[in-house]
Amino acid sequence: MGTFKLLSDADLLRIDQASRALLWEVGVEVHDERAMDYYEKAGAHVDREKCMVRVPDYVITDTLKKCSSSVRLYNRKYPEPLVIGGDDVYFGTVGIATNVLDINTDQYRSVLTQDLVDIIQLSDVLERPHYILVPATPTDVPSAVVDLVETKALLMNTSKHFITEAQNAENCRRAIEMAALVAGGLDKLVAKPFMTMLVTLTSPLHFRQDVADLIIETAKVGLPLFIESGPMAGGTGPATMAGNLICANAEILNAFVLAKAVNPEVPLVYASWARLLDMRAATCSHGGPEFAMLRVGTSQLAKYYGLPCGGGSVLADTKSIDVQLGMEKMGTGLLPALAGTNMCTGMGLFADENAISLETLVIDWEITGWIERVLRGIEVTKEACDLAVFKEVGPGGDFVRCAHTRENYKRESFLPHIMDRGYLALDKDPLAKEMRKRAKTMYPKLMREYKAPEISADVVRQMDEIIAR
Repeated sequence: MGTFKLLSDADLLRIDQASRALLWEVGVEVHDERAMDYYEKAGAHVDREKCMVRVPDYVITDTLKKCSSSVRLYNRKYPEPLVIGGDDVYFGTVGIATNVLDINTDQYRSVLTQDLVDIIQLSDVLERPHYILVPATPTDVPSAVVDLVETKALLMNTSKHFITEAQNAENCRRAIEMAALVAGGLDKLVAKPFMTMLVTLTSPLHFRQDVADLIIETAKVGLPLFIESGPMAGGTGPATMAGNLICANAEILNAFVLAKAVNPEVPLVYASWARLLDMRAATCSHGGPEFAMLRVGTSQLAKYYGLPCGGGSVLADTKSIDVQLGMEKMGTGLLPALAGTNMCTGMGLFADENAISLETLVIDWEITGWIERVLRGIEVTKEACDLAVFKEVGPGGDFVRCAHTRENYKRESFLPHIMDRGYLALDKDPLAKEMRKRAKTMYPKLMREYKAPEISADVVRQMDEIIAR
């Protein structure tokens, strides 16, 4: 279990019981005939006239028995997958941003396809993010195929595992077809999946047709599903954090029932964006303490069921790359990580999830490195407690010239790339080197290491034909 907890075992049991009662006594509105067929097959009570599905307690229990405690997410460069489960923590980007803070002009503008490509390529170079959830939404392509353009950009520009989106059943099938082309066949893609499908649920208790389509089409072939629920406390969910957790938990469990009814072997990740509606600003807060606390709660619930988990993390409400950004991103990144959230998703995004920038992604690379150092903890080994180095230095000496220091310094220390350390007196103009400018300077240096995945011209042509259908 994660070391940081906000809920007791009794709290988790109470939320679980309330979630199960909610799915039975209130139910979920479902707008898809195929989904209702699968729910009925699983043992749920289906009212087709009212489009309502009520799930009995035993169906949820049966569904959870079919779930794995870990999911293996592959990439196209290294044989070792990310094993999502337990208390292992990985950081990733997140999508939906339609605005970019231009690195050259310092002005906001709409995201273009080239911006998406630039962000994916930078994400590929950095050791963190460990995986890439499509990080922005281009506005210069037809809305009917924007999801397919995103998938192609991911396939063309990164070898890392990625999470993509689709807006309907047809585009979901097309995205899978494109990934299968790159993998060399659907069987190879399913055997070592380098693509996961994103499913975003609607609160409260409303199951859209496109959501059902994504779950059914992806589960049928057996690719992983990243299923997230994000009720807003006081808006689309109850104002109390406990009530919001019950809502999110019930919606995710309900989606799991459908996925496992379609295919008992489909890999699933329990994820959440449960959050707070700021009543003063009428906006959804992603940078406040409640967001991080709800992430701890949903991660504890996932671990209570023995499920791999993920959700929003390393996020900020501020519209500027400023002190508030660092404060919010560190808070919303550190707490979920300490709770053992397996997939902490949010690098690069800010402005209440409406904007992204290359500099922010570089800054988040630094922040997540800081967090990873904390997660490693302090190793109290026999070697670390050996007094030989004290005997070598003696009272009043120093450890600077010791071989012990040379052997351990880099391993024990977090060595920043863009955070400022040093003496003020040595810097003639310290304000000219604030963090954003250092991140901007670092960007071209990082990109010298970028190497695009090798994809044949014929496969690219076939992907373009799939998009153009």
